[in-house]
Amino acid sequence: MADKKYPTATEMDYPAHRKTWSNFLTLLKWSMILVAPIVILVLIVIAN
Repeated sequence: MADKKYPTATEMDYPAHRKTWSNFLTLLKWSMILVAPIVILVLIVIAN
């Protein structure tokens, strides 16, 4: 079978995968840090 539909584990680009995953986790962490105060502020406004 000359053309493969799915790559095998040895053909995958693990360093690129790990970098992408690390960037995703960093973005998630900072998003949560920035969104949390906004959510708290909205809850305070709604409660009053």
